[in-house]
Amino acid sequence: MGKISEHVIRVVNSASLAGWYKTVMGMQVTEDVSAKTWTAFYPGEGVKLVFQEVASKGTTYKSNRDSCYWKIGVTVSDVDLARENIMAAGTQVSVPNQFLDVGYLCHLADPNGFTIELLQHTFKQNFVKPLPDPSLALGQTAVIGQITTRSQDIEASLALYRDTLEMKLLSIQDIPDYGFCLYFLAFTAENPPDKDLASTKNREWLWQRPYTTLEIQCRPGQSCVPMDKEGEGVDHITMEVEDYANIMTKLKADQSAASKTRMVSN
Repeated sequence: MGKISEHVIRVVNSASLAGWYKTVMGMQVTEDVSAKTWTAFYPGEGVKLVFQEVASKGTTYKSNRDSCYWKIGVTVSDVDLARENIMAAGTQVSVPNQFLDVGYLCHLADPNGFTIELLQHTFKQNFVKPLPDPSLALGQTAVIGQITTRSQDIEASLALYRDTLEMKLLSIQDIPDYGFCLYFLAFTAENPPDKDLASTKNREWLWQRPYTTLEIQCRPGQSCVPMDKEGEGVDHITMEVEDYANIMTKLKADQSAASKTRMVSN
């Protein structure tokens, strides 16, 4: 089975940023001195964030609605508690709300400006408050549940991730009131509870998965600016695949499948 293994981000002051993810977000962190990187992660199957140090004179990262990259999502059982703890540590977080029939969520930015979404396992109306764990920074366990990107051409994106890389499409969430549709894919043998991928019954199930999904937002007509290659910004997403040779053959056969994906063999 493949895996979304690393989300590699170029940043200034990588050590300080890793410290923030440890203290405020409750992640474990490690340093690779030779590679000049810090890694932050939650225990388990989720993706690891890898911070590559870049020169301070380069481009500073600024979140942009027209960028092909959007955010990471951190899934928890109690969003209000996570927000309370993060704000107590000195970071501002938006007021949580039940966004339509998608999820109960809120947003914040890390010290370098990268967006983080806090997403609750259950909808607000289905929430049952769990016992907090005061030994954890967020008061509970957490998973990096989503890496969210944007696409102008969802068919091309699905051809790459679903058909070529063999990820499974788990959910399609059309949000007509806001003019976009969300697609969620993962390397998994699991199937959602409802075979209808547009069913709202699959959404709370999806927010409770122990692994990271790739979320693609498609908004017809929206700009989709490629990621900068220098300065601060997303460098690439590392995906481990089982049949590396076969997938590389398929990628070479489809030269239109352009992406910022680096693949490594299991």
